[in-house]
Amino acid sequence: MSLITCPECSGSISDKAIICPHCGIPLQNTSINPIPSRPSRKGRRRRPNGSGTVVKLSGNRKKPYQVRVNTRLDDRGYPVFDVLGSFPDKVLADIALADYNRNPYDINLRDLTFKEVYRKWYIRKFKADPDRKGMKSGSEYNYRAAFKRCYKLHDIKYSDIRTPEMQEILDDPSTSHACTEYVSLLLKSMGKYALEFDIVSKDYSQFLQMNKDEDDEPAVPLTHDDIKKLWDHRFNVPFADTILIYCYSGWRITELTSMPMENINLKNRTFFGGMKTDAGKNRIVPIHPIIYDFVKKRYDAGFPSLILHDFNVPITKAKYRVYFEQALKSCGISEKHTPHDCRHTFNSLLDSANVNRVCKLKIMGHAGDGINERIYTHKDIEELRNAVEKVWIP
Repeated sequence: MSLITCPECSGSISDKAIICPHCGIPLQNTSINPIPSRPSRKGRRRRPNGSGTVVKLSGNRKKPYQVRVNTRLDDRGYPVFDVLGSFPDKVLADIALADYNRNPYDINLRDLTFKEVYRKWYIRKFKADPDRKGMKSGSEYNYRAAFKRCYKLHDIKYSDIRTPEMQEILDDPSTSHACTEYVSLLLKSMGKYALEFDIVSKDYSQFLQMNKDEDDEPAVPLTHDDIKKLWDHRFNVPFADTILIYCYSGWRITELTSMPMENINLKNRTFFGGMKTDAGKNRIVPIHPIIYDFVKKRYDAGFPSLILHDFNVPITKAKYRVYFEQALKSCGISEKHTPHDCRHTFNSLLDSANVNRVCKLKIMGHAGDGINERIYTHKDIEELRNAVEKVWIP
């Protein structure tokens, strides 16, 4: 042991001392035994092989600390790194690398655009190329239309898209309620896909809200006289039968055109489907006896939809709307109607028949006002069938 001089009081002290016994100052804050600005490499724990590294880049940079991760091997079997990101200080870089190692993902997937993710999602869902030629199912047609509505997002990196950008698409006043429903379904389905395959670390689509009224399309229900005209021409006017199916089932046009054939049970005489709200999804609607023969005749597993075919070839939903208008005119109905009017027609028929309110809500896929109607009141299929069969028939 040797003696040194305290720089504060000039007293003689041991070179091993931590605090001066004369003046009491801590010596590690002095030039005698300064605290190191960074821990020495000796004793620092080395990262496991393959867990990535933090590299300080040369030059004057705002974010000099680059995080690199090993994601693949080259042709010689040597690891190849990808850049996770750059950070302003080493602490943030270390945190980012630690987060990545807790849940590794393919860095390259984070650069996919909305359009590229859509393509991958589409192929997985429909087992087909979205750009292929030829007729597509009703469900494919609707999702493709929804994708076109998202044109503002097409070329944006998917991992950079947040809820506000997607919500803006849903709130577009020029988009109908039916189309908005499919846009919402598309965004949420893509969000789940992207989360499943580590394209994103958080699914922002789950926070989307449907802000449009449920039935925003102007509705003019068909009258009893209109229904009678359809019934009188059911055999000689193409697609008159489909209008009666809509009028006596209450489905939205999108719900029925995209309903898989296996969801139509001819033995139990029920439809199963729905969309949009919790009350509207996965609901069972009995097939009214007046339309059962129409449903049975149109039921063909060779077609993707009960409605979208002319018994020979499939048709698009846009083409169906044309046939819908032609059928009304051919039956002598001059007032303009839309397929959505048929849903209001069925609702009116249920009202006129004094059908139990809860039964009507469940058939139409509406949520009740009170907690008893929404949660605690249950109706079995026979009660719903009795309610449906109360409505007026020509």
